Amino acid sequence: MERNTSVFALFGGVRPMARKLDEPASNVAAWKRVGRIPAEKQPHVLAVGLKLGLPITAEHVVFPLGRPHAAYADLPSQDARVFCDRQSDSQRTKTAEPKI
Repeated sequence: MERNTSVFALFGGVRPMARKLDEPASNVAAWKRVGRIPAEKQPHVLAVGLKLGLPITAEHVVFPLGRPHAAYADLPSQDARVFCDRQSDSQRTKTAEPKI
């Protein structure tokens, strides 16, 4: 299902959304600027939206500006592996104390 309405538009803009969520407008503006609502705030945003009767879904909260564009779907995924040749303290073998 394609949706074009951002969660910010559903609430009527940044300032009205901030008032309804009892959040500073600067916080909500930052969420819009980065395109992400913090995970700890998402349930509250969804609950308030539903209580107000807005046609809001969990997808609106997870992707507040809409899903990433389909044109990016054909890009190869980023390799998330990290290589490090150093061992952590827990990986190092314990050597016996020299006996004197």
